[in-house]
Amino acid sequence: MKLIKMITVFIALTFSVNAAPTKEMKKELALGGYCPVCYIAAGKANMGTDKFTSEYNGKTYQFVSAGTKAMFDKEPAKFLPQYDGYCAFGMSLGKKFESDPTAFTVIDGKIYLNKNAKIQGMFAKGTAGHLVKADSHWKKMEMKKKEMEMKK
Repeated sequence: MKLIKMITVFIALTFSVNAAPTKEMKKELALGGYCPVCYIAAGKANMGTDKFTSEYNGKTYQFVSAGTKAMFDKEPAKFLPQYDGYCAFGMSLGKKFESDPTAFTVIDGKIYLNKNAKIQGMFAKGTAGHLVKADSHWKKMEMKKKEMEMKK
């Protein structure tokens, strides 16, 4: 009986060690798996598939087709949401709020995500003013980030 318990423990430990996340598994899935190209090309939030993926700036992006993947690979910056995907309304307040990839707005070819549909509605009221504030806060945050990196 002791032998069976020892074998069971050994097997459990072996599988738990082998199941440890690899670097590939740790890469962040951007936009919750939604296709970034579809926001602009289709005006919709369409879920991508792991069949079509690209890595960019340490994040994995998924696409609905080989065509949308090719569009992204050609010009990734064109399809990246503003403020690194943080909520645009939150950014106008100087805050980094996670966003819902289905609560989005495209303005002048740029993708702006929001925390949820309610916040998206608030963002829509006075968008121009919110963007001026958000851009200013984002620039300050990026400068602070660079300063912190330089100190390391």
